[in-house]
Amino acid sequence: MPWAAALAGAAPIAAYLVIALSRLTYPFPLEWLESNSLIEVHRIVTGHQLYPPPTIAYVPDGYPPLYFLVSAAVAKVTGVSYVPLRLVSLVSSLACFALLADLVRKETASAWAGIASAGLLAATYFAAGIWFDVGRVDSLFLALSVAGLYAACRMSRPRGAITLGVLLGAVFLTKQTGLAEGVAVLAALAFSQRRRLALLAGATYVAVLAASTAVLAITSRGWYLYYVFVQMSEHRIRYSSLIWFWTGRLLPVLGIACLAAVLGAWLAGRVLLAGCAALLIESAATLVHTGASRNDMLPAYLAVALLAGIGLGRLRSGEVRPVLRWASLVAGALVIAQTLVLLSGFHPGLAVPPGSDRAAGQQLVAGLRKLGGTTAYFSDPGLDLAAGLPLVAHQGAADDILRASGAGLASYSRSVTRAVTERRFSAFITDYAGPPRGFPPNLPRYYRRCPRMLLPGPPGAVFESVVGAHARPAFVWLPVGRGSCALTVRVLDGRRS
Repeated sequence: MPWAAALAGAAPIAAYLVIALSRLTYPFPLEWLESNSLIEVHRIVTGHQLYPPPTIAYVPDGYPPLYFLVSAAVAKVTGVSYVPLRLVSLVSSLACFALLADLVRKETASAWAGIASAGLLAATYFAAGIWFDVGRVDSLFLALSVAGLYAACRMSRPRGAITLGVLLGAVFLTKQTGLAEGVAVLAALAFSQRRRLALLAGATYVAVLAASTAVLAITSRGWYLYYVFVQMSEHRIRYSSLIWFWTGRLLPVLGIACLAAVLGAWLAGRVLLAGCAALLIESAATLVHTGASRNDMLPAYLAVALLAGIGLGRLRSGEVRPVLRWASLVAGALVIAQTLVLLSGFHPGLAVPPGSDRAAGQQLVAGLRKLGGTTAYFSDPGLDLAAGLPLVAHQGAADDILRASGAGLASYSRSVTRAVTERRFSAFITDYAGPPRGFPPNLPRYYRRCPRMLLPGPPGAVFESVVGAHARPAFVWLPVGRGSCALTVRVLDGRRS
């Protein structure tokens, strides 16, 4: 059993690493909103504000800044591209696996249980949307979450308490839903024998959150508070997704391993149990909002992998009755079976874009550069950045504004209306036949859609992102009375007139 569990755990980690490295340098988005992450890093590197009022020119993702700051620091060395963003995510995911394995090893005195636990999490790679290595906040969030739990379990001195407070603060500064983990872990520690250290850790945590929130709120004139705290609260809640969280996402993916996790929950300490409960809550709370995706299940998958690892670990001699040793063997078999089932769903060909897509993207960038002017592609402003064109707000980030209300929606709508009525764009591109979401209903008065579809690239190229939304350029819009549709489409398609 030990060697089988270790091998089963190592296999998905190795497979994931091969796939991640093979697409690390792909110059176009692997996931739809990855393009907006690139724009945010570009703004930091070039000295622009990360949280200005939402306009047609730029809308940030509704996350705190830590992931973007770390990626920007790497980008200052490597240059602004998708490589530093994915490198941060790749290193974070590997750190998450390593910390998870060591945490389980320390809790169970079983190295093979740690490897199996980390491998189980890695095996959710395709089930969670091929997400670990894309340029988004999630992998850094997972790594810091595990680091926080690790620090909480090992904390024995004031220095450790301060470290825990900083780590839990960093979790929040990566993704605001991490507040649940901070509160849960500190509350569990407060009711333990380490309550004095818990007080110091809590004071550090509050100081990190208060100082960062105050600075970011003041420097952004309050817009940081809107994006991070207000915007999501204004989205429509789908309470039916709480059932779907279990029946549509968690049990179909990790149902076998959940049986092992139940044993782990029985054996886990209060702090780890509280942390895992918070991770489950974080996933469920995010999934009920409109716009949620499969990546929002990653904290829940982490919780199951951690508890399952504890359940299958070879328990310390003399700590439990023999019946529990048999139960741990059953848990090991369940984890191995779950990992193999998930590993059978690995399809590298679906994760790595073909060379024809790379050629199509390069051709489209060349066409955008040749067309020049103020051509805008709202679903991938990274293409505008590559072509040296003025940048615009990503449609996905704008959708979050449009699903909300109040000051953010008003600011964005005013900006869009001015841009349309002033015919600010010499052309813009959409992924669908209709107008961009959030544009005024009188758009046909100012812009016309060209009848011919835009199909860049050589025959067979689809040029689709492999994660999340898959649409790519389809239609070109030009100002009424200006420009030639036939010529514009030929230029963007890469064909000479």
